[in-house]
Amino acid sequence: MTYVYLNGEFVKSDEATVSVFDQGFLYGDGIFESFRSIGDRLYQFPRHYQRLLQSAEALRYPVAISRQELEAVLMELRERNGLNDAYYRITITRGKGQVGFQRDMENDLTCLVIGREFQGFDSVCYNEGIELRVARTRRNAPEAINPKIKSISNLNSLLGKLEAKDTGAFEVIMLNNKEHICEGASSNIFWTRDQWVFTPDASTGLLEGVTRSTIMRLCEEKLNLRVITGEFMLQDLKFSDEVFITSTSLEVMPVVKVDDFTINQGKVGPVARHLREELHRDMGRQE
Repeated sequence: MTYVYLNGEFVKSDEATVSVFDQGFLYGDGIFESFRSIGDRLYQFPRHYQRLLQSAEALRYPVAISRQELEAVLMELRERNGLNDAYYRITITRGKGQVGFQRDMENDLTCLVIGREFQGFDSVCYNEGIELRVARTRRNAPEAINPKIKSISNLNSLLGKLEAKDTGAFEVIMLNNKEHICEGASSNIFWTRDQWVFTPDASTGLLEGVTRSTIMRLCEEKLNLRVITGEFMLQDLKFSDEVFITSTSLEVMPVVKVDDFTINQGKVGPVARHLREELHRDMGRQE
């Protein structure tokens, strides 16, 4: 039996309920943040908490749970669920409310925290690389939906994931409305050329992942590789030595094919391998 934390209480997961009038259910009016722990160490937690506050502020949510209180909740979930290396997700919605857009926005928030054992990806993916497809679905324009809000209303990414599934690809590359490379449906993208590492700039409308910024730091600090951000076209990938994608769960996933174009003769390159090793060291563990 596992537990979740729901509105101030630890509840058995199969007994936890949320109102059918919850604004997250009715309107996607909610935010979330996911992160990991290695043993009892919450990796990059202060940055994830800060991004949660950033999302909450954008939606006028008065987040009442402090960082210290949330840390205590996470550690309690770890103990109750017998977790070692854990994957956590906190979801906050505007809570139980009314139907219709003329409704009252001043509701008690719903706060749900889930903790489970981290399940990584098959080692074959890291050893042999994965395939990306370029999605037909474009990333939401930043002028329409602020990409700094990590929202549970995420149909845009879901459509990208469905395209990946339809084509048998692991993940998609999503372009923005200006045809610039933006990000994956649930990942950030990087590529290398000589001693340079390239990744789309935040101005393209991407979500600035915590893992993304960590990888940028590790490139320069540990691998002596200069990171360049900017607005890039798909053509730029064809001249790359390596391509890889990153996220909290993916870590550093090497890419060997984009649509019909093969990267590095279909072989996983050294930068992706070394970066994942450095990321594990940064996380306080090493394979």
